[in-house]
Amino acid sequence: MIIKIINIDSSKGKKNIKFETPVGVGRGIWEGELLAAGQLIDVEIDVEDTLQWGVTLSISNNKTSGIALDNNGFSFVAEVVSYEGDGCLVIKLAESIILLDVNGMPSDIHGWVQGKADTVRLYPTNL
Repeated sequence: MIIKIINIDSSKGKKNIKFETPVGVGRGIWEGELLAAGQLIDVEIDVEDTLQWGVTLSISNNKTSGIALDNNGFSFVAEVVSYEGDGCLVIKLAESIILLDVNGMPSDIHGWVQGKADTVRLYPTNL
């Protein structure tokens, strides 16, 4: 996913960045060489949290990919690609594929989901 870095806060020893995409604004921990605000870069999004079905992840009536800031967390709406049965849910957020660890997931999941995560890491793809 192509992001534009809005600002960088490295005051607490981590490189926390706020970024914008065509589907919304988010925040995450940058993993890689520090960049400058305003820079565009292609990234892989890694949701570190294990999500809980019915608590931090649920069915969405919204059928459009999106991300948003939510009390310093990362909220998203994405399309389900597949569920691997071992707690691994594959979603498509805009044009990006993301793997999620989910507890209590129904095996017949399809359609769109909405979720919230506290820890998101962003890795440059070097593409």
